[in-house]
Amino acid sequence: MHRTTRRPLLLLGAGDREYDAYSLLQIAATHPVVLVDRAAPAWIRPYLAGEVAVELGDTAHVIQAVTAFTIEHDVGGVLTYSVRHAELAARLTQQLAHLDLPGNAPAAVAACHDEVGFRRMLDEHAFPSAQSFTADAEDSAIEAARLLGYPVALRAPGADTPGPGLRAHGDHEVRAAFRRICRDDALVLGPFATTGAVVEEVGLDGPAVGVEAVVTAPTDVRTVAITRTSVSPQLSGQVVGYSVDAHDELLHDAAIGQCVTQAVTACGITTGVVHAELRLSSRGPRLAALSACLADNLVPLLVARALGINLPQVAAALATGTTPALAAVRKGAAAIRFLYPNATGRIKQLRPLTDFATQPWLDRFVWTRQPGNAVLAPPTSGLEDRLAHCVVTGADPAECASWLDLVASHATARIEYSLSSPLGVR
Repeated sequence: MHRTTRRPLLLLGAGDREYDAYSLLQIAATHPVVLVDRAAPAWIRPYLAGEVAVELGDTAHVIQAVTAFTIEHDVGGVLTYSVRHAELAARLTQQLAHLDLPGNAPAAVAACHDEVGFRRMLDEHAFPSAQSFTADAEDSAIEAARLLGYPVALRAPGADTPGPGLRAHGDHEVRAAFRRICRDDALVLGPFATTGAVVEEVGLDGPAVGVEAVVTAPTDVRTVAITRTSVSPQLSGQVVGYSVDAHDELLHDAAIGQCVTQAVTACGITTGVVHAELRLSSRGPRLAALSACLADNLVPLLVARALGINLPQVAAALATGTTPALAAVRKGAAAIRFLYPNATGRIKQLRPLTDFATQPWLDRFVWTRQPGNAVLAPPTSGLEDRLAHCVVTGADPAECASWLDLVASHATARIEYSLSSPLGVR
């Protein structure tokens, strides 16, 4: 763990520019990056040291292509910032055993991301957790919801996105949530999308939080950040933002640390950055999900802005067998908010947000939909209807929330057949 390397790092999947470019740029700043994907999009090419063109959905061909690449090129490690490629990354490090690359056992990663296997693991180790079922059709989702008792929450199987899922209070809402999850999955994951949803009980009291942790050794699991989630009742409990606070009291909560450590150990994860989902009930933390991968939706950026811990570079360091920097060098807060339309229709115009362009607290504002795109207003909005996202920094979460409110009140989209109006957060 003390050797240094400038050998190329194999990165599985280019990802999405709006949400993954931050992680890619951080990794490329410290390691030569060789992209393993069907084709490199234009935005990522300037930061690559090479490419291995292969369809990631074909595991056998990926192993064959990467193995051939390593015959003529030295490789320092394998990494992905996409949960859907995490098991493949583990398989590659195992296949390239002669290179002695750090990595997790494929079975350990599968234990995290396979919903049925994960729940079996929880039961075998007597983990306190919310009861859940995996449903592959609307009717089975309704059956599961009735068995658990309303209200319930639905989320995508193996989801790496922090958040409590979509809330449903009856059969009709279960059908709507199931369809939205499948639609969003197909949009975001394409050929990697899975059919179905996880139906979970929500009877447990207490908030749902994300835990960003780093595994430096099989028994060394360090909590580095707590991700707080903001949800919208008008969007059936869908996530509208996250925040990270360097002074969050849960950072030093022994019960949370123990819960995550036990889960990581039970699954067999021995290295890397992990994201855990917990419900903080009055009876103690309840484990809901564990991902052997960076969290999605720019959570690593929030961690960097609030605490100064660069999780993509931490992941790259561990993937190449070097010691990561885990010391918090900032003591602030950061938050992201997703803006949804107030009306259903086709976007006609997006007004540039110039009012706060020079403000130090505005980290970024990005329109994620463009004129001509059709969008749905709440309560039927999905991930593809997000018009923009905004990242701000502040002394604490309250200050961040005030900045986000200010930006949301000035961000304006004209939607065909609708008057120009502030987006707000629905």
